[in-house]
Amino acid sequence: MSQSNLNDKTTLTGKRKLEDMSENSSSDEDEESLFLQQAKEVFSQQRKPFIIPQFPENMPDKVNSDEDDDDENFTDDESQLSNEETSEQVQEEVSEEEQEEEMEKMEESIEQLAAGREEKEDADIIIAICNAAKPQEKIKPPDLRSSVNCMVTDISFHPSKELIAMSNIEGEITCYKYGNEENELLHTLNHHKKSCRVLSFNHDGALLFSASKDKSVVITDTETMTVMQSFRKAHDSPIYSLLCMDANIWASGDDDGVVKVWDKRRAIQKPVAEYKEMDEFVSSMITDSGSRLLVCTSGEGTLTAFNTRAKKMEGQSEVYPSEMNCVGLIRQETKVIAGLGNGNMYIFDWKAFGYHSDAFGDHPSAINCMIPIMDNIVITGCDDGKIRAISLFPHRFLGVVGHHKFPIERLDISTCGHYIASTSHDGRVRFWNISYFEDPNLKLMESTTKKSVRNKKRSLRKEKLGFQLPSSKRRNKGDFFAGLAEPEPGPAEPEAESDSDAASDSDAESASEAESEDVK
Repeated sequence: MSQSNLNDKTTLTGKRKLEDMSENSSSDEDEESLFLQQAKEVFSQQRKPFIIPQFPENMPDKVNSDEDDDDENFTDDESQLSNEETSEQVQEEVSEEEQEEEMEKMEESIEQLAAGREEKEDADIIIAICNAAKPQEKIKPPDLRSSVNCMVTDISFHPSKELIAMSNIEGEITCYKYGNEENELLHTLNHHKKSCRVLSFNHDGALLFSASKDKSVVITDTETMTVMQSFRKAHDSPIYSLLCMDANIWASGDDDGVVKVWDKRRAIQKPVAEYKEMDEFVSSMITDSGSRLLVCTSGEGTLTAFNTRAKKMEGQSEVYPSEMNCVGLIRQETKVIAGLGNGNMYIFDWKAFGYHSDAFGDHPSAINCMIPIMDNIVITGCDDGKIRAISLFPHRFLGVVGHHKFPIERLDISTCGHYIASTSHDGRVRFWNISYFEDPNLKLMESTTKKSVRNKKRSLRKEKLGFQLPSSKRRNKGDFFAGLAEPEPGPAEPEAESDSDAASDSDAESASEAESEDVK
């Protein structure tokens, strides 16, 4: 065979092989395509349906087609793992939502509490305003005014009835029945031609003594309001002070320092005893329960005691730098306290009148009048128009009882002990309810601010000089909406113990400072 024929055969055989291979490959592709379609149909029928878990509302309801195609290629184990992971994610998301809901509920509850508290505060404020608008309960008698609108010189409470007598600079005497609702005018007397300086009921209230600048003394029966006795020339100088010592004995003092003791049982209008031991006016008088000693203060600055039974002077103090305007008995009549024009107060032991045993000198102005209301509490009337309460042993200011625009001239206390009356230059008599002093639970002027030991006494003195007591019409700055403040939680006893410990610590510090100063 020739070489060309062999080449042609080989080419033919190669073509045939390529054709056969192409035919086989095409048939295989057809078979594979057919097999894949059938397999897909079979597998889709036999495969379990995929359960889609219930997602929250904010999750999409349908899954993307790409994710579905990927899930089809997973095996059974992989599908189980994916289901567990998705369930854990769902639980985490649900727990986060529950926490968010709880936080929202807490916020709502806090908002509700805040709103409730605001409503309560608003209601409390409204109640406070309504209570302030209501007419308050009257706890003291209304003020009295002089009929001729002139200066009231003296006042005196009846010892057993709700009756008060007042005199003015014109010599007129008026008697009122006082009460919380209103005051009723009972009598008007015109016994004196000049200013009536002194008024005083006797011990049982049956007689009213009055002394005047015209040097006369008149004794009036309080039942009939008739004159029982009249002493036209009782003194050679105008009478300044008068005191009923017992049922029959009374004493008077004039502008020249003369003291006279009288007995109303005597038919002759002459004094039982007469003393001239002072050079200035006799400002005030007191006596003890036995009426043995008559203690007088004078404008020359001395305290003088007279023995009315022995008719001699018992003792006299040294001359003090200012006039003595008032005097009182304290500590169960064992001590005498005197108020001076320079604002000082001196305490003398009974029957030891030569020199004072104690002093209290913190008043900012002159002390014009004084009245002891308890065994260790004294009320003073000063030139600055303030009525102050002072505690003695230990000595400290309790606060301001009341106010006048002008200097306080006279003070007196009612029989029940609940009211004091005060007079000034404004022509009126004011009443002050002081029954709160009888409350044992009342704590007056407790300082809540911490102060250094060095400035503690000075700052407390300044605070208490202007501290308003419940009887005062004015209010302290710290009392504004004080009733709306919520009490602090916790027992009261530990606080009291801590307060006492703090007080003891401060006392110990002050004592140590005093000792160091003494050593220096």
